Parts: sequence; C-alpha cells; structure tokens
Amino acid sequence: MEKYLNSAKIFYYEVIRKPVQPAQDIILQQIRDTSQRLESAYSRFENECNEDLLDSIIYEIQSLKALYRYLLKLAKEKGVECGEVSVFGREVI
Repeated sequence: MEKYLNSAKIFYYEVIRKPVQPAQDIILQQIRDTSQRLESAYSRFENECNEDLLDSIIYEIQSLKALYRYLLKLAKEKGVECGEVSVFGREVI
C-alpha cells in the first residue's frame, strides 16, 4: 500500500503541481537549443572526413536551419522578446 502512496505522491509533485512554463519561454528555449545544435553540426562538419557522414551532416544542417527560421518566425508572430543577445557566427537564413 505504501508503494502506491509513494507513487501517487511522485505523480502529484512531478505532474500535477509542475509549474506551467509560459509559451514565450518555451519558444526561446527551443531557439537556444536549435542554435546550439546547429553550432555543433557545423563543428562536426569542419572535423569530419568521411563523405557519407559529411552528406548526413549537411542534411542535418539544412534541417536545423529550416527549424531555426520557423522558430524565429513563430517568435515574431507571438511577439516574443528576449533581453539577452547571443551572437551566432554563421549565416543561418
């Protein structure tokens, strides 16, 4: 019985009482994550020698650039503002 009680407590505190993250914060976090993934893909591209893996990385970069553009448009539509500025050294759009 105690096992079920503990499971119920965990469910309550992790699912029900979990604070709701505002949509703007979620969009900003997705933009940051995509930017980091894109930078990582560029780094892997610069260090890879295998042609097949290079092709794979190129497709990944194109996919991440499309996602990044989509997230930026979504943020603009939603009026999301960010107080911090991050410099991304490569052309994304």
